[in-house]
Amino acid sequence: MYMNVNNIKVLIFDSDDISKTLIESYLKEATFSFEIQRYSEFDKSLIEDDGFYKLILIDINRNNLNILKEIRDLVIDSKNMIVLMSGESNTDLYVKSLRSGAKDFLRKPLVKADFLNSVQNIYKKELLIEENKDRSKLISITSYEKGCGKTFFAINIAREVAGLTREKVLLIDFNNNLNNISFSLDIEPVFDTNYFLRTVTEANAPKYFSKIYNYKKSSLYIISNGLYTSSKAGLQSDNVYTFFKIAKKYFKYIFVDINLSLDITNEVLFNNSDLIFYIISTSMIANDRSKRYINSNLSHKKIRVLLNKYRTKDENKIADIEKTLGRDIFYKIPLNVSVMSSPANKGKTIREINQGLDIVKSYNKIARYIINRV
Repeated sequence: MYMNVNNIKVLIFDSDDISKTLIESYLKEATFSFEIQRYSEFDKSLIEDDGFYKLILIDINRNNLNILKEIRDLVIDSKNMIVLMSGESNTDLYVKSLRSGAKDFLRKPLVKADFLNSVQNIYKKELLIEENKDRSKLISITSYEKGCGKTFFAINIAREVAGLTREKVLLIDFNNNLNNISFSLDIEPVFDTNYFLRTVTEANAPKYFSKIYNYKKSSLYIISNGLYTSSKAGLQSDNVYTFFKIAKKYFKYIFVDINLSLDITNEVLFNNSDLIFYIISTSMIANDRSKRYINSNLSHKKIRVLLNKYRTKDENKIADIEKTLGRDIFYKIPLNVSVMSSPANKGKTIREINQGLDIVKSYNKIARYIINRV
């Protein structure tokens, strides 16, 4: 369990003692309480997962760019507020630094006003996140591609968040095709999605929400469809907006598995989502289409691109994919053919089949990001 953001640790990785002393003097005028740890060379192992928020200041240059990959892991895994600093005037270094997930990039020598403004703004944002922790979160999961594992991801990430938090989590099938959630988990839906969204009101919500399918007595609840049922047929934007407004009173996290179509219900969902996971594979044709869709419909939304079914031999494609999309890949989920096919045959999530696999660890990291950062 993470501690309050009012008490944070400041870790400075910089070989220049004068620079470290200067930073420490500047921080004395910060409005938050902190304790400082000073180091010369960056070492990821020195950043403990001890429950504290951390402001991590790292000196970077063209000789230590290898640490950017480690920074990406740190950003995903815990509440680390990373600021990169450099005395080098290099645009490429600046771009790569921010793409790593760092909160800011400051040029040396540090200007007191600029430095304080940066760390204060970062702190205020984290404080706002902390204050809003009890607010219900809506996460949409979508893709332009068929067969990229979108529904598989939706099922397993919802189950992972439910298992980690013990909070009530709702997973909703919002696709216009054969229902994959019911089939994958071998469940019989109590009510289909369309019926639920049309029927539930403030007055009858307790009755209907008490009948939602509960997955194996866990804190995960599922609204899905029967065969050949369209979850969107005839729905109006008011139906969608009203339903999710009510649902947020009953569930801490709501995950929506939604296929892409240019309709008003999608627009309402995306506009009210706290986060959108956009699932892709390594198909460059599909990614080009994805770019057009993202730019047309999701460009101003909080979107994270996930590369699913990743294989080590695909690594040489990553840069091209990111260039095509105009966005960084947030996380790469490894391919495991046997595991991805077996849950559909056994009616289980991947954690129930083998919790020691790399793919399960990937879901755990992404789930912790949702819990800690969204």
